[in-house]
Amino acid sequence: MRRLVLLLLSIAVVVSAARVPASASSETPLNACTTENPAFVTDDLSGIQAPCAAAPGTLLVEMLYFQNASRVGGTALAAYPLFRLRTGIVHRLEAVIDTPSQVAESGLHGLGLYPTTHLGYGLNYTFVADARLASAIGFELVPPSSRFNVNESQPRYVIDMTAGFHLMRGVTLSAIATGTSSSNVGFERVNPAAALRLAYDTSARTQISADLGARILVRHGAAQNYGDVAVNERLRRNLTFDVGLGTTFNPVSNAKAHYLASGFNLHL
Repeated sequence: MRRLVLLLLSIAVVVSAARVPASASSETPLNACTTENPAFVTDDLSGIQAPCAAAPGTLLVEMLYFQNASRVGGTALAAYPLFRLRTGIVHRLEAVIDTPSQVAESGLHGLGLYPTTHLGYGLNYTFVADARLASAIGFELVPPSSRFNVNESQPRYVIDMTAGFHLMRGVTLSAIATGTSSSNVGFERVNPAAALRLAYDTSARTQISADLGARILVRHGAAQNYGDVAVNERLRRNLTFDVGLGTTFNPVSNAKAHYLASGFNLHL
């Protein structure tokens, strides 16, 4: 698996290099990754990764609080802090760290359970970036299993591809596909199996977005189709606040249907 990830990353580097003339000393600064468009530079509440890597020497801190909002269904109640650090290493390449997060659950006789996810770390590489399009490939070791639950079948590897396209003034379309696996089986699930995000800038500070997708939470489990809406508000030049709500159209495995999420993105 590690050899496969390294091979894919090497291919992405070669493809990116082939797009730039050998005589070029620097890339044209005006591209999708320099617009500060949240759809390109920050991760989505539902799990769509940003296609633009953090610039070298910068740090992006992403914090998220997830709250289930259904009275019926499984026992998971909340997940926090869902704390992710992204820092640029070189041009178009960033390191990613997912710190352990706590998932609050209700146990027997009203007792609270608080399992935690593992520490995850990996790399993201933006292999395409021009005026309207950005696309990236990433891989991570021991990533958080899910923001919805903690289980014993937590994946050991994850590889994803994500892309963002500026359709027209103020409108951005994003997509992602993610595959996960463990050390003793092949690719066992895709989370999300497929997802599309449409974002619209209502002003220079505010962006609203809607997601449609599917995710598989456990191996051999049925896909959950979901949709959500979110608002991204720029509070300061380097600080944004996200809030959103969503629902699962076909809850499976005794899962809760509705959820809320909110968080901050801080650029340092």
